[in-house]
Amino acid sequence: MTGTGNGNRPPAKASDRIETSSGKTAISPGTEKLQRRVHQLSLREQLERNHFLLERLNAASVRLLQTLEQHDVCEAIGEIIANLIGSEEVAIFHYFPMVRTFKLAWSSGIEDDTLRAFGSGAGFLGRAALGQTSQFPKRQLNTPLLSYEKDLTACIVLKSSHEIVGVIAILGLLPQKSCLEWADFELLKFLEVYGAVALQFQRLQQEQVAP
Repeated sequence: MTGTGNGNRPPAKASDRIETSSGKTAISPGTEKLQRRVHQLSLREQLERNHFLLERLNAASVRLLQTLEQHDVCEAIGEIIANLIGSEEVAIFHYFPMVRTFKLAWSSGIEDDTLRAFGSGAGFLGRAALGQTSQFPKRQLNTPLLSYEKDLTACIVLKSSHEIVGVIAILGLLPQKSCLEWADFELLKFLEVYGAVALQFQRLQQEQVAP
């Protein structure tokens, strides 16, 4: 039977309370020990989550460093998203801010008609570039989706020295993954900066060898 005034919580056990000499109720040593244990487990979970994230960030960083020699930045970004985030439907666009145009740099798992629609710069892709802020449709439920954006998960800006050099469109996630998680957002923040640096580096390399 539940007590009144406590919602659905049962009344505290007498063993959990200790009456002090001043008449105040103190928590029993057993309850205090349990609270410390719960807090300890919470801290352990935080450390494990952070360790998991650092492992993923390290793997992404190593792969981007490889691109300096292999000249495959876009492929590397696609691999990172596929293996560490969980989407095989990805397109990467170069962005030219002076003329506000997009040029497809690389794609995987997306039909040509959809790529052309994204390349027009309408919808979330254009908002990401013009606003210089990554876009997540499931967090922006009041913003309508265009017909070709129905499977869009995110538009990630690639920003180098305060300049947008490209945008990543991530469509459907793998079947076993229902949505982006905390560690995914942190990894995408990493790509915003260091994916952009790698892409800018590759552009400069290509300009140096161009006839």
